[in-house]
Amino acid sequence: MYISEGLPLRFSPAVESALSEKRAVVALESTVITHGLPKPLNWEVLERLQQVVEDEDCTAAPIIVYQGIAHIGIDDELKEELQNTDIPFNKLSLRDLPLAFARKDSGGTTVSATMGLAHQAGIEVFATGGIGGVHRFWQDSWDVSMDLIALSRIPVIVVSAGCKAILDIEATLEMLESFGVPVVGWQTDTFPLFYTPDSEYPISRCDDLDLLAQSWRAHKLLRDNGSGMLVANPIPHEYGIASSQIEPYINQAISEAKHDGIKGKELTPFLLDLLAQITKGESVKANIALLENNARLAADLANIVR
Repeated sequence: MYISEGLPLRFSPAVESALSEKRAVVALESTVITHGLPKPLNWEVLERLQQVVEDEDCTAAPIIVYQGIAHIGIDDELKEELQNTDIPFNKLSLRDLPLAFARKDSGGTTVSATMGLAHQAGIEVFATGGIGGVHRFWQDSWDVSMDLIALSRIPVIVVSAGCKAILDIEATLEMLESFGVPVVGWQTDTFPLFYTPDSEYPISRCDDLDLLAQSWRAHKLLRDNGSGMLVANPIPHEYGIASSQIEPYINQAISEAKHDGIKGKELTPFLLDLLAQITKGESVKANIALLENNARLAADLANIVR
């Protein structure tokens, strides 16, 4: 089924049914499948995330672009086709979508692309791992993620474990403030750093889902031109990696990326893959734990704001 003013959107039966009946739906990005994790772990993790969402009486809507069509939800038939195809998958941000549609390309959707497509589909809540942001040494490269622009323009709640510690955290938070994007800490007073649940950066705290939903409704009225909200949900402490432990690894990974000339949209996957090697898989375990934690909170929130 295709809808939304000519955009090539196709809904899975489960997502189409949930939206038509005004039941809770949570969007999930697909770069975790196409670029974030190796096979078959990538599909195993997606199944776990979908199950986490469904356990909270909510429908999961993984979003992926396949042969020029944005699929809102992945049913069994599409999953089998995706698992067996030899078609290359690009990493698609919001700005890449028009050409991808026109050329019938395939790709995993980043935070910005997922936000844009979720909004077009009528989905208000989106769970991801961590958002992109301002990269370290941005003064030299001007490397700033489209995710921040999307948050400033698209009315979708993004639940994430903050942003990755490989970024310039202070500059990222300053930019979100300048854009007027609310950053709300779920049961935390500080901004989580993906693998690390705590940091030195204070943010507004919320411990009640009803209050969080009320805040979202008020934000939409105040920013009627469209703007998102970032809900920062710390990784469970038992899976967290202390900043003092992960920082030397991050510095090593950044140094190797610079030496190899890795930059742009390929930088983050390169750094995360290298961190997985350096930490002997501990960063991958942490990544999966925070993804599940974010999916659970997003499903609970979606049940209230629907």
